[in-house]
Amino acid sequence: MKSYTFIILTAVAFLLTGCGNAGMFVASNSTEVQLKESNYTIVAKNVTGTSETAYLFGASYSWGVATNSVGLIPLDGNKMLYKEARESLWDNFEKQGESIEGRTLALINIQYDSNTSNFMVYTKASVSITADIIEFE
Repeated sequence: MKSYTFIILTAVAFLLTGCGNAGMFVASNSTEVQLKESNYTIVAKNVTGTSETAYLFGASYSWGVATNSVGLIPLDGNKMLYKEARESLWDNFEKQGESIEGRTLALINIQYDSNTSNFMVYTKASVSITADIIEFE
């Protein structure tokens, strides 16, 4: 009887503890920009930013633009995948020798890709954002 109590208490402890993340990018803004005029220049194409996270004893899934992970032991990465991927995109743009300070830049043709891997005791989720960058004159 004591062994069953220990197993049940251990299972409850695992269910009530752990780490997780849930991310979804939903853009809703009311800014309208007309790109048909010659008021912008494409300054970079296909700039990519990536973020990932990994857990032991967990699971990850992706559905559309939503990526979710839950696990007991975090191994690697950040819980804010979309924010970190966007910051990585801008960092990669600056590594190409471009500065973002004082410029009127915008992301266009934004593409979100996600990948999840689930193994028996290990799970990993990653998000990539690819976009073209324009500068308004």
